[in-house]
Amino acid sequence: MKSRPFSFPLLLAVLLVAAQPLGAQVPQIAAEQIECLPKEDNGVIHATISPEIGGTISRLFFRWEEDEDFYYVLMTTVGGGRYWGVPPKPDEKNEAVEYYVAVVDPEGEVLAKSGSLMAPVRDDCEVELTEKQRGAAENLTVGETTMEQVGEEVDGFLCDGIVTRIDPLGILRGDEKCRACVIAWWEKKGIILPLASGVVAGGILISKDDPKEASPVTP
Repeated sequence: MKSRPFSFPLLLAVLLVAAQPLGAQVPQIAAEQIECLPKEDNGVIHATISPEIGGTISRLFFRWEEDEDFYYVLMTTVGGGRYWGVPPKPDEKNEAVEYYVAVVDPEGEVLAKSGSLMAPVRDDCEVELTEKQRGAAENLTVGETTMEQVGEEVDGFLCDGIVTRIDPLGILRGDEKCRACVIAWWEKKGIILPLASGVVAGGILISKDDPKEASPVTP
């Protein structure tokens, strides 16, 4: 059998493709058009990304339709180029959420993004989350895109489930604004609860209104 002659141009083309930087490879992103998001509860948004590029990060960007700036949450892969992301719970005044999906490099530079979509927020919207999605909803990290968002609530969304934030410089921190609101709520209810440490003082819930009715907390 006669061997094929060596093709230098073909080898050069293969090497050039392999050597392409992340920014030169443009994935195609299709975000799901969802029917609705539930008011004061979590929904989920899916997307497909192809090709998947190693070292990149997939983000779900979202905002209340009346807000100027987007926030984001990280998306979770389920394999085969399929991803999902859980935004925070829309609050009472929020009637629609705008969103899109983007792929960014390790420095946060956007390599590609989907078209922008709109989802109405409804009281009768029913969404079933998987166990993993519910776990994500209860431990959200929300990314900020402008310095004006730092130290403020996520406009149009509830604090419930938001634990940490990432500022525009990529620095991860605890969500001090939402934590302060929750502590204020407990104080308004007459209950002393140091949420920052996650430990009830002395293992007991102490009520200002009726200290005799304080209940022990099982460790």
